[in-house]
Amino acid sequence: MTLKYLLKKQKTPFTLIFITLLVITSSFSQSQDYGAISYNKAINISGKQRMLSQKMSKAFLLISKGVDNEEIKKELNSSKFIFEKQLDILSKNAPNSAIKLSIKEVKKIWLKFKEVISSPPNYINSEEVMKLNTKLLSKCHELVLGIETSSKYNNQFFKNKNQDLANTINVSGKQRMLSQRLCLYYTASLMFPDQKNEYESVMNKIFDEFDSVIGDLLINSYNTTEIEEELGNIMGTWEKFQTNKRGFLNGTFSLEDVFNTTNTLTKSFNKITGVYEIISKSL
Repeated sequence: MTLKYLLKKQKTPFTLIFITLLVITSSFSQSQDYGAISYNKAINISGKQRMLSQKMSKAFLLISKGVDNEEIKKELNSSKFIFEKQLDILSKNAPNSAIKLSIKEVKKIWLKFKEVISSPPNYINSEEVMKLNTKLLSKCHELVLGIETSSKYNNQFFKNKNQDLANTINVSGKQRMLSQRLCLYYTASLMFPDQKNEYESVMNKIFDEFDSVIGDLLINSYNTTEIEEELGNIMGTWEKFQTNKRGFLNGTFSLEDVFNTTNTLTKSFNKITGVYEIISKSL
């Protein structure tokens, strides 16, 4: 039944206003969603893609370097599957041409990257991973920003709080990626000594950004007791690196220690990001 038909059938001005508002509200409500999922869910999922790009790269390098750990092998295989599945979800639900184009760009790099990390782990293929991982990360990050921008545009008639929280989800989710990227470049600096200075410079920037965002999130107005407790756990875990930054940059920690610690940090920030997403549903 069309709006035009309903307007013809109704007699009172109140009814006309009610029906018009109903149709407009319905239209706006539909625009809040990223296909079959919420925008904040899409921001969280696309943010995980950034993290997975670094997690796969890190795992490949660790295996190439001879770190014999079944958990690392499982990480590489499961991350490939999850990345591809989540990319498919984002693609099927993409609400506009701009996001579809961004996903297409991710897929283009992903096909090249996937071919490399599916090849035998060795020094040469690890060099190729280092060439491609930042390109894949960059395209994944562009996708997150595109989804966040689309969310703000489509929700402009709704609460500004929801837009602010979308940004918080993005920032918190990015910490997952930074922790994995730290481990990747820590491994690369030990594996490729000729490029140690370059990789140390990258590590320094990652380290500082990760550290500063912990402080920013600690005073975030959306924090719950659960989030604050988890941030406390993060600060306790992060302290051994924070208090010995120079030692970290110089490679004095064992690879196993860095692997386990950065994974712990990733899991904690994944939990926090999930709580922020849940909070967004109540706004």
